[in-house]
Amino acid sequence: MSKLSDRIRRASKVTPAPLGFGPTAVQAKAPSMLVVVRLAANETGKAADAVKAGADAIILAGDPGKAKTNGAILGLAPEKADQKAATAAREAGADFLVLDPAKALAEAMLDQKIGYVLVLSEPMDDVRTRLLGDLNLDAIIVKAPAAPVTLAQLLELRRIAGLTRTPLLVQADASIDGPLLQVLRDSGAAGIVVEASSIGKLAELRDRIASLPTAGRKKDERAEVTVSAEAAAGHSRDGYDDDD
Repeated sequence: MSKLSDRIRRASKVTPAPLGFGPTAVQAKAPSMLVVVRLAANETGKAADAVKAGADAIILAGDPGKAKTNGAILGLAPEKADQKAATAAREAGADFLVLDPAKALAEAMLDQKIGYVLVLSEPMDDVRTRLLGDLNLDAIIVKAPAAPVTLAQLLELRRIAGLTRTPLLVQADASIDGPLLQVLRDSGAAGIVVEASSIGKLAELRDRIASLPTAGRKKDERAEVTVSAEAAAGHSRDGYDDDD
């Protein structure tokens, strides 16, 4: 398991409240979403600033050996994604590889000692979207829906997350507000991806993430409408009477 995948699992894990009546230590609530900063090849020097500002992971389009991540998770987006690039990235300290499905060679995913993140630039039909779930990806990067976000846009995010069974990382501006962060998280988003120009806004973004309420009720916790056998039978008899 990659460090990115492990971090996503920990962020999405709900810690139950302690039982009993005795005094308990107050635990700080772990952020429920990751903050990922994407750096261009000529922005390698900003990696340390991004980590200091609170980035959980860095995606670098360049030589990972030149990036000072200070313990942050490092991902590499190579210009040419093949098996050699994957091996070179791992040996240079990268935790995961970022792939464009239209450009990356299939052999790029043969290295089993590094994680993989896919950039989904264009929507796919249900069959192809479902097949992405078989690639054992750590995450899928998608674009944030344009504001104001409608239910139809939200359902598209849920479709991708549901069919792929894979966490989403949403490309968005660091000024994204709390309500939109919440609906994205509750629709399968495990983190937000921002550009280097937003490094100065990371602290505020992390504060908004930290203040998000606990995820909403699960499906099996919602109330359900039930129909008694007598009512159903009565409705059925009424239907036959109408036919007569």
